[in-house]
Amino acid sequence: MIRLLIAVILSASFISAEVGAQTGGLTGRVLINSEPADRAVVFLQTPDGRLLSSPPTEKTIRQENLRFKPDFLVVPAGATIRFENHDSEIHNIYSKAEANRFDTGAHLPGTVKEVVLKNPGIVPLRCHTHQNMRGLIFVTPSPYFSVTDDRGQFEIRNIPYGSYRIEAWHPRLTEAESARGGQALELTTGAKVLRLQFHAEASRGIDLTETTGQDWASAVEQIHAELERAILLWRNGNSTAATSTVMSANSKYYGESGLREKIAQVFGADRALEHERRLDDFRKGVQGIGGPKPVTEAVLRQQVRALVEELTADVRKIAAP
Repeated sequence: MIRLLIAVILSASFISAEVGAQTGGLTGRVLINSEPADRAVVFLQTPDGRLLSSPPTEKTIRQENLRFKPDFLVVPAGATIRFENHDSEIHNIYSKAEANRFDTGAHLPGTVKEVVLKNPGIVPLRCHTHQNMRGLIFVTPSPYFSVTDDRGQFEIRNIPYGSYRIEAWHPRLTEAESARGGQALELTTGAKVLRLQFHAEASRGIDLTETTGQDWASAVEQIHAELERAILLWRNGNSTAATSTVMSANSKYYGESGLREKIAQVFGADRALEHERRLDDFRKGVQGIGGPKPVTEAVLRQQVRALVEELTADVRKIAAP
């Protein structure tokens, strides 16, 4: 597998505060693979990870023409989100985000629902009644943040002098990759330039938020169990049931669970296709099509072992801190 190396470079310079003031600011630019990164979130947090207090914040997201408007929003932890239904249909907005899980329930036309997002992290937005609706909220650990424009530029003002960590989030980066690129920052008088570099395996245009929070190890365990069951069915002479079991493992636990998509996002389409090819080779084996003749149980078990080991290695890398 060819490992993609994506460098995210953030350059920042301090903006001088007024004489006597104890606040400053940052400006800079975020680049991904030497290209400007739009909608990257640059934010500060405390060195020990504690939340920085924010003034009361309230933002509105409208449901209009079966869309979220805006479909991307950045707020500090503790912010209140007002969901306004401007459609003539009932909505049911929810998020499965681990740190900010919520479900508004039936949301009637012309009414408002409010949700408080207490914890930092990404909050994918969905609607139970309209599956094509997509939105995303990024909750920062402090009120000091900025979103890059289409040239990758950002600006953060009125930052109290002190010690911070500066980090950047982008849907192309995993959480671990974002964290590894963060740096300590001393905000004082004068001017400085920072360079943050992130290494990612997802290719350009990938949005890793689509499958956030899934238990991929469990999906691999289910695939393993189904393939073992297929071997037992094959050994008992029921190749038809064995074939059906393998096909179900491929479509349900590898495909529908989102594991295939996640592997393609993180490691590339070729990697996802390789796993699918191994599953298909196993299916041909229990079906008696192609491969070594005669098919033996030892060969089938070796195929299962190789596939499960590779899938396990992939999900461990995906979940690595």
